Parts: sequence; structure tokens; C-alpha cells
Amino acid sequence: MLMKRTALTIVLITIIALSTATLFIQNQFSSLQTQIGELQAQNSEMQDQNSALQDQVNQLQLQNREKQDRLTDFTYELAHARLLRVKITAFSWLGGFNPVGGLLLDHPVNVTVQNNDVVPLSGLTLTVRLANKNTGAEIGNEGVTRIDRLNAGESRVIGGRAYTTIGTSLDDAVCVVTLSLGDIVLDEWTRGLS
Repeated sequence: MLMKRTALTIVLITIIALSTATLFIQNQFSSLQTQIGELQAQNSEMQDQNSALQDQVNQLQLQNREKQDRLTDFTYELAHARLLRVKITAFSWLGGFNPVGGLLLDHPVNVTVQNNDVVPLSGLTLTVRLANKNTGAEIGNEGVTRIDRLNAGESRVIGGRAYTTIGTSLDDAVCVVTLSLGDIVLDEWTRGLS
């Protein structure tokens, strides 16, 4: 009988222990599910905030593009009304063998452009071409680089390039760099390649 009571006590203690452990695990599981639900709600809220911020960024980018377009239009109108005080102040031929793809080579240059005007300028382009110094005939293809807003008083080095094909001789070549706004030439330099 004592053995039965001991066995019964052990079984009863085991059942109580298992029940307690089960309740504890259920409570922990319930707590984890609550935390998961809260995290999912926070995640959803963060995604909504992220979408709202992305919408704001898109609106600001659109406003920036519109302002840039208005500045370009203003710059173009101003260039028709008076001479813009913007010029090329330095030129550097970088040269080298720079294959672009297939037989095409690019010939990089650095050109410093200075805005001495009292207003920011936008819509400027830098055209780089190679020409024969004796005949003026164009060698290869020109490269065109659009210049972002150039603030009043700002000087900036602009990377440009001209293009030729493998085997093109540059022995009698000069580099012609043109700074323009639409069809208006603002400055032009012709320099040797050395």
C-alpha cells in the first residue's frame, strides 16, 4: 500500500509539474504571439510612414525638376537678352587608351567652367571634339556633357570626352571645347593634346 501511495504521489506530482509547465509554456507562447502582433503592427506603421516619406521625396524631386526647368528657361531667356558671364578657364587633356566597346575609344578631358555672372545658370552643355589642326576637319565623334546648375561665382571641373575608333591618328589633332546654351555659343577653346 505504501508503494501504491508513493507511486500515486509521484504520478500526481508529475501531472502537476507537467500541467504547470504546460501553463507556463502556453503563457510564454501567448506572450510571444502578443509581441509578434505588436511588432507586425509597428512594421505596418513603419511601412506606411516609409510610403508617406517616399511620396514626399517624389514630390520634392518633381518640384526640384520643375525649378531646374524654370532656371534653364530663365538662363536661355537671359542669354538672348545679354551676354552671360560664364567661361572656360582651364583645359586638361587626359588622353590614354580608353576602349568603350568594339572599336570605339573615348578621349577624356577636364574642363574648368567659371560662372562670373550674378545669377545661377542651368542648361549649359560642354561639347568636346577632335579636329585636324591643318584642315579643321572633324576627327571621330564629339561628346556632349550636360552641366548641372552652376551657381553664381562657382567654378567647377567638368569631365568631357571625344570619341574615335582604333587606328585613328591623332598626330595633327587639336581638341575643340565649346561651352554653349542651346544654340548660343558662350565660349570656345582650341587646344593641343599635350
